[in-house]
Amino acid sequence: MAATPKLLLVGDFPPPHGGVAVHVETVQRAVRSRGGQCTVLDIGKGQVPADGVVPAGGYASFTARLFGHALRGYRIHVHTSGANPKSWALAAMCAAAGKVARVPPLITFHSGLGPAWLAEDPARARVAGAVGNAFGRVLAVSEEIREALLTCGVARQRSFVEPGAPPPCFPELRAEAAPLYCAMLAPGPVYGAQVLLRAFAEVHARNPRARLALYGPGTLELDLARSAGEAAGAVRPFGELHRAVALALIGGSDVFVRPTLADGDSVSLREAVVLGRVVVATAVGTRPAEARLVPPGDSRALADALSEAAEARPVLRLARESDPGADCIDRLLALYGFDSGEEPAPAPRPHRSRPSVEGSACAASAAS
Repeated sequence: MAATPKLLLVGDFPPPHGGVAVHVETVQRAVRSRGGQCTVLDIGKGQVPADGVVPAGGYASFTARLFGHALRGYRIHVHTSGANPKSWALAAMCAAAGKVARVPPLITFHSGLGPAWLAEDPARARVAGAVGNAFGRVLAVSEEIREALLTCGVARQRSFVEPGAPPPCFPELRAEAAPLYCAMLAPGPVYGAQVLLRAFAEVHARNPRARLALYGPGTLELDLARSAGEAAGAVRPFGELHRAVALALIGGSDVFVRPTLADGDSVSLREAVVLGRVVVATAVGTRPAEARLVPPGDSRALADALSEAAEARPVLRLARESDPGADCIDRLLALYGFDSGEEPAPAPRPHRSRPSVEGSACAASAAS
């Protein structure tokens, strides 16, 4: 009889409810729902203890907890950006811990900025090749990331979409909006906030009843008057929301917008598809077939797409049928050892074959 899989997820965990954090949370729930043991070593900003979640703390604390789990035979799966030196240092340490665990570790690269960062310096590519080849399996959340990793020499999950209650004042916004657009933003230009607000200002000039709901870290601090002009009063920021509340906001809107300038794979966008919303997104990273795509950074094209999307009728379907990652969580759980009928194979010591690099990532958050 096969042993119950034991998994250590290394990555961000809510709060804050960012894309990778909720992705990790969803994987933990999936593993536990199948009876597996799953602990999260939280390296994010929140560092809030929770059931099955251990704050990483400082360097010494993180190292002790990482190798402590490895010595107890936990399979390590690290989730990281791949777009900075710290990310690759983390990957190298987790690869070393995987050798101690004698169970091949996994790594998922999430950032759409990773390919450009790796291409800037040949030394980065050499590091990526060496570190990536130390993992038993490498997963990339977009074809661009996959191709970048292959060039250096070196993949998705069922979404648990359970909306909660909407945030305060949302019913009033919903009642006055025709249509209601919704977008998740976070600090930094890559999320395309200014492009979105300029586009919405044009949409609102065409249709004064149009409204825009924003959620995510930093949305309460946006200078709406400067970016949206006369349309500022039609924009309602809700700040950072718990995932269930964010899902209620998405599900209660007419059109979900993803204006990012670079991306990996947006789970919030995929959840909007699952919830039956019309989706408009920039043509970067991995996008579901249902998304209406526009060039990144083009506010005029985005405004036109938003106006056209408002006339489209969303197709409501059962989540099981519409979830684009329905089979990917099963693939991921199989990598962890579920339903395989075999014990996890020890990592070979004298020679390691090159790990496969899987692309086409699966979705898992209300805030990616």
